[in-house]
Amino acid sequence: MTSDVATRAAEALIAARRDRRPIARLPEGSAPETISQAYEIQTAVVDILSPGDSGIGIAGFKIGATSRAAQDFLALDGPFYGCIPARRILNAPAKLSLSDFNFCLIEPEFAVRLGRDLAPRDGGYLRGDVAEAVTSVHPAFEVVTSAYGQAWREAGAPGLIADNGVHGCLVLGPGQEDWRSLDLAEHGVVFRRNGHEEGRGRGANALGHPLDALAWLAGQAPAGERGLKAGDIVTTGVVTPFLYAEVGDTLVADFDTLGEVQLDIIA
Repeated sequence: MTSDVATRAAEALIAARRDRRPIARLPEGSAPETISQAYEIQTAVVDILSPGDSGIGIAGFKIGATSRAAQDFLALDGPFYGCIPARRILNAPAKLSLSDFNFCLIEPEFAVRLGRDLAPRDGGYLRGDVAEAVTSVHPAFEVVTSAYGQAWREAGAPGLIADNGVHGCLVLGPGQEDWRSLDLAEHGVVFRRNGHEEGRGRGANALGHPLDALAWLAGQAPAGERGLKAGDIVTTGVVTPFLYAEVGDTLVADFDTLGEVQLDIIA
């Protein structure tokens, strides 16, 4: 895929989100046919949104399709990632206007902050390797949205990856640096809307363990040779049932001893 084609696709995706006018498909000849092409478009999206930044505006990454059900639905043999621009990170408790998005799908996730680089390397990474780089673990919401609107389910994996992995923004709860005694795989999460439980889950729902998801990402050399940098935030995949937000919602995910994250949805 040429850079001009990737840019044309990226501009269409950005406009569909910005103008809140979902598109059914990308312009003719610009739709990605492979995962590699999808990531080329994704890079163009983030580059356009953050011009002139040597790191193409990346403050971290989201990981999607960390469950077998999601991978089967998207016909993938593993997860995918999207980039988190710095300006799309909100500290909890936060307010979010539904009118700024084509839709808001809310996913409770374990997020981690890195204290050192995890550079691309032969052989990839294991859980223990990446654990040494994690300075804090956070309760978080990933807000998912898409240029394709409610038709995102029909876009296919390459289309969703190109759309920056359908990342909308990140709502980040307070970090806990003393996390190493916790069993993150068994750590429970309860998701509530307006005080009523909507679902619950545990860390193992993210690729078996949140740090296994991080190890997968580190092995992908995300964003090319950039890799993962000290200070990056990484969300490791949804661990409870997700829901579509509505105006007036107060959404809380309780991560037990890790604390909670709260998001209020306004018009």
